[in-house]
Amino acid sequence: MGRPAVPAYGAYAPEPAAYPGQTAGEPWLAPAPVPAAPTGLAAWTIGLACAWTALQALVLVLSPAAAEEYARALGAGGSSMDVFTAYDEIGLLLLPVQVAVFVVGCLWLQRSRAIAVAGSPHVRQVRGAVWVWLGWVVPVVSLWFPFQVVRDVRAGTVGTRRAGGLGLWWACWLVSLWAANQSGLVAMGMGSWDPASLPFLEGVGTLACAVGLVLWIGVVREISAAQVSAATGG
Repeated sequence: MGRPAVPAYGAYAPEPAAYPGQTAGEPWLAPAPVPAAPTGLAAWTIGLACAWTALQALVLVLSPAAAEEYARALGAGGSSMDVFTAYDEIGLLLLPVQVAVFVVGCLWLQRSRAIAVAGSPHVRQVRGAVWVWLGWVVPVVSLWFPFQVVRDVRAGTVGTRRAGGLGLWWACWLVSLWAANQSGLVAMGMGSWDPASLPFLEGVGTLACAVGLVLWIGVVREISAAQVSAATGG
């Protein structure tokens, strides 16, 4: 009886890893399809952020006159709540814009996170998908969870965890939140700030918004460009 035929080279050799995360020799499994790049949401995210910053600049321009009106009301024995200025009107208009920024921005982040997970499953997303939305509004964790979400989405899309301008962008965001909170207290006649400090607080908030906007536009564009490049095989 002759020797059994030797199988062709590699006939029983384990298959090499076909995609990141697959171990050599495992049955081939296709990676999850990568969702389409949300370029429209990215454009709206940038546009609404620009609108927010523009309104914030207008609030700064109107704050000196509002400070005088508040001081006059306090001098007459009343409260800053007794007057309604153009500053207050723009402040009311700012609220729905901020809500739109939140909704559209989170939709963009949600889609972008899904792309990062599908395209780079080996890159860890520290926070679960639910924190794309809740991270901005849950007390205490809102101080750093959104930063981690954006950082990891960028890492899974662009391919690096180096923060770059992300740290400064997040610092600007926190400063703008602080300034807005303090300005609101002045407008309501609460807190320890004198009405005359309102232009200073709004100046700090506007500067933080402007610098943060420039950095945020860079982040959104960088992620969007990487998404489009990956989708087209560039």
